[in-house]
Amino acid sequence: MRYPHFAFTALVSFVLGVGTNLFARAQTWPVRPIKLIVSTGPGFAPDIMARLTADRLSRALGKQVYIENIPGAAGVIGAQAAARAAPDGYTLYFAPASALVFNQFLYKTLPYDASRDFTPVAMICDRSPFAVVAVPALPVKNLSDLIAYGKANPGKLSYAVDVSSGFQVAIGRLLNKRGGLDMAEVLYRSTAQMLQETTSGQPQIAISSLTVSNPLVDDGRLRRLAISSQVPFPGIESPPIAQTLPGVNVDGWFAIVAPRGTPELIIRKLNAEIAQILKDEEIIQKLTFFGLATSGAGTPETTGDFIRAEAARWENYARELDIQAE
Repeated sequence: MRYPHFAFTALVSFVLGVGTNLFARAQTWPVRPIKLIVSTGPGFAPDIMARLTADRLSRALGKQVYIENIPGAAGVIGAQAAARAAPDGYTLYFAPASALVFNQFLYKTLPYDASRDFTPVAMICDRSPFAVVAVPALPVKNLSDLIAYGKANPGKLSYAVDVSSGFQVAIGRLLNKRGGLDMAEVLYRSTAQMLQETTSGQPQIAISSLTVSNPLVDDGRLRRLAISSQVPFPGIESPPIAQTLPGVNVDGWFAIVAPRGTPELIIRKLNAEIAQILKDEEIIQKLTFFGLATSGAGTPETTGDFIRAEAARWENYARELDIQAE
């Protein structure tokens, strides 16, 4: 009867030893550079904001936080790499809404589980709206005008979206359905080509990020009719779509997450440092410049709540628009 007792004692000692070791490592973290995975290529707005965040975190933590760009498949490849990383605090993921929420409604199978494979750390931005823009020759100045014109001229309007953004596709289809319109959907695989052809007059409408469309609006080549956020965006006079079509709220957003199992001490420390970074006026201004807005880092718990609420909302949109996973 003594052997089971010894075996049990050995097992308890082993578990306690592992726990103590993990706790000790978390207390001394970081002792080496930290990788922040970004699932876009260099130079895009998410990459730029990730680099700003990484630079500030490097200063705060005393160890370099460096960017590893892993673009492709609407964030799937980068998310997979982050999910499979060791949960030791040395790999983080600058996660877009597409990777954590929208992809589950586009793909029947994913090489990661967004709800199980990641631990929320902090929000970076919770609003990154898209703009509904029109050619100046179209006699409309706002979304109400567009709906009235479309109903008076059935079959004459078309709108452009970049299919690499499921959000743009959803916005266009929501406008058509809830606005009672019959605009033809024109799909592009390049935002540059999409806007080039839109400014030439066909299609007459496009849906694009603020960052890309703002210069064309500023020089008069396009007219902004509305933005997709629930509330107005800093520095943008155009009203939200929801003021005309209640319930249409389509925002991109970004959060930092870690592989599931990353020690809580590390999660809490990261959250506290990111919260300070997002209070910096320079960071807030740069976010705004790139069409992003923040309500602060929140807590790991509120970040998780936000992601779950977004998943539930997008499930409703997917059902309404009959979006089928492929």
